Amino acid sequence: MRRKLFLIAAALAVLLNLTVSTGIVPENYQAEKIIKDGKKLYTGKIEKIEKADKGLKLKIKLNEYDGICMLLSYYKEIEYADELYRRQISFVTTPVKPDVRRNPGCFDYRKYLKSEGIWITGTTEKITVLPGNGSLADRFIRKLNIYKGDFLQQISDGNRGIIAGILFGDTEFLDEKTYEDFRNNGTAHVLAVSGLHIGILYSFFTKISGNRRGLVHLVCLSSLLFTAGTLASWSPSVIRAVGVIFLRTISRYLDLPFDFLSATSAVMILLMLNNPFVVCSTGFQMSFLAAASISFFMPHMPKKIPDGAAVMLSANIGMVPYQMYVFNSFSFTSFFANIPVVYLVGIMMPVAAVAFILFCMGIDITLINDINEALAFVTVRVNEFSAMGGKGAIDVVSPDAGVMAFIFLSLFFISSEQFTIFKLRNRKMSIAAVISGFIILSAVTGTIAYEPVSQDDIVFVDVGQGDCVHIRDGRRNILIDAGGNMNYQVGKNTVKPYLLKNGCIKADMAIATHLHTDHYRGIEELDSENMIKTVKTGLTAGEKIIISDNVKIETLWPLEIIDGQDENENCSVFMIYYKEYKILITGDLDIKGEKVMMNHYSGSQKLKADILKIGHHGSSFSTGDEFLKEVGPSVCVIQVGKNNYGHPDSKVIEKCRENGIMVLRNDICGAVGFSFGDTIRFHTMIRDKG
Repeated sequence: MRRKLFLIAAALAVLLNLTVSTGIVPENYQAEKIIKDGKKLYTGKIEKIEKADKGLKLKIKLNEYDGICMLLSYYKEIEYADELYRRQISFVTTPVKPDVRRNPGCFDYRKYLKSEGIWITGTTEKITVLPGNGSLADRFIRKLNIYKGDFLQQISDGNRGIIAGILFGDTEFLDEKTYEDFRNNGTAHVLAVSGLHIGILYSFFTKISGNRRGLVHLVCLSSLLFTAGTLASWSPSVIRAVGVIFLRTISRYLDLPFDFLSATSAVMILLMLNNPFVVCSTGFQMSFLAAASISFFMPHMPKKIPDGAAVMLSANIGMVPYQMYVFNSFSFTSFFANIPVVYLVGIMMPVAAVAFILFCMGIDITLINDINEALAFVTVRVNEFSAMGGKGAIDVVSPDAGVMAFIFLSLFFISSEQFTIFKLRNRKMSIAAVISGFIILSAVTGTIAYEPVSQDDIVFVDVGQGDCVHIRDGRRNILIDAGGNMNYQVGKNTVKPYLLKNGCIKADMAIATHLHTDHYRGIEELDSENMIKTVKTGLTAGEKIIISDNVKIETLWPLEIIDGQDENENCSVFMIYYKEYKILITGDLDIKGEKVMMNHYSGSQKLKADILKIGHHGSSFSTGDEFLKEVGPSVCVIQVGKNNYGHPDSKVIEKCRENGIMVLRNDICGAVGFSFGDTIRFHTMIRDKG
């Protein structure tokens, strides 16, 4: 029964992953109806509040549509936001579908929200709290969150982030440097309430209660678990841990046998039946992968290894490949750093939990808070020391999805009881048959996960309102621009993951058209991440870069860089020669610059190209009629995102269409890729709008 239940859970997870990846899972008809209804007044209950930089993100369960959830962005600060928990509100918004994956292998916002039970998004400028306090459960949850907010305000700014993360799974107060140290060190899991934290609370409770079996013990433990889960927003990992502990407690109370793997599998199945898209959640994947790894690998650990170390080592066997694939990172210090950090968390969490309980009871917690803050300080310093200034971790490229599937299937099979039975009975053909099945399943997984853009020769990467062109020839990788934004690290958070997800550990060269933020800042960020070997700026006409026999880049403009001149006028224009094809990259060159450049190359056919990257994100001040006819492209690409400038101008698009030129846009198509063979083939990430 133990093996059968796990196999059912694993098979269901694989099946759901494949169906979600292929788009077989149908859209929610209620979500489609809401989007068709458009802008109107909606009412609903606030299920979750996330405090953003410029306001709030509210998970709303809508009243009129069978409780379907919307993520509502409210860009105004509210002093007592915690008092909104489980309140009924009304608001006006225009519902939209969440964004899908825009670059190959990268984050898919729509799937992430669906894993959270959210199907639509919206924004509003005003919310109205409706009369009534809700049910007893609503009032209890609201009061808990108010206490939580007030409790965190009692803690100093320097330690608030680590205590909020460990006790509530809330990383809102953590500074970026500290969080990055935990992430690079493989210890970031202590900042998101998971099975580890619930397990610590359970151990603490059983010690102070004397490990009794009575009804009072069951009720008290259930109350503790419900409170902890509510404060941690019932993430999949928390549900898994609470569910398993609850089943264990019930089995002890009823004097029934208990099996950890069976309980884990049962909770996993219930979660998937409730929301099939939960399989897309990294929290769900990591939690159940860690639990399965402990169940399968721990029995094979040498007896001399202490139980605590054996648990962590077993979990790491499964988690390391996963972290390499999903987070593109491998930490040399992860196992050794986890030992002291987890030990300190094992002390700090019960202390923080006791402090929170006493605070809710109105008891002075000054002394216990001092102890808690000292523990938090030591935990951060220990983690910081073991992170070795970021040198304890290295970037890695994502392995193929099919390869990952084969690795995990093989690991769990080899460590299973069934493999031992086959081996003892010398059933080599049975083992070969199972491995053959794994190979077929892995090939199917790789095929379904394949995204054509990831293999194209030139990719116009979607970096929002900015430019980024990735040129690939064998193992050589060249970037022209890398986007950039004053409020968001596009180079670090968008272009770096894109490169690592698509086989590039480091770009050989990055070339800037000019130094404006939306073109050059991303290059600076990538360079600071050690993701670029060589950076070139200020290139002028006549300079050539030979990448290979098939690919070269020639600078066509400007004739010289003039100090003090506007960056757009100093903008470098590049012609990429890929085999016999030509791709013209114009940066932000304006119509005046186009005319001067055309005059310089008059009669030379130098500007003729098969593909044109439209200048200045489709601005009306670029891409003049004469220039478009002079270049004579078959395809134009506009690198543009959400903006307040009116880009791209409708007249630019219309003149392209009048000349029979196909227009591809990042804001509509996502990343756009081209392959050069006997003909030019193009692919877009958002294929239905390509």
